[in-house]
Amino acid sequence: MNYLTIIAAVWAICAFCAVLFIRGAAQRNQEPLRIRTNEHELNSKRSKDFGRTI
Repeated sequence: MNYLTIIAAVWAICAFCAVLFIRGAAQRNQEPLRIRTNEHELNSKRSKDFGRTI
């Protein structure tokens, strides 16, 4: 292999590793999706404290 092929291969490997590193470091939403329930269940789970209003 000639010199330029080796340089190109090293750069390609570095670029590939950089892409994998950036994809691994990207923040993903790990919180599961919430399924909306009916209004009665939502109202029963809400806080009943209305003492402090803005």
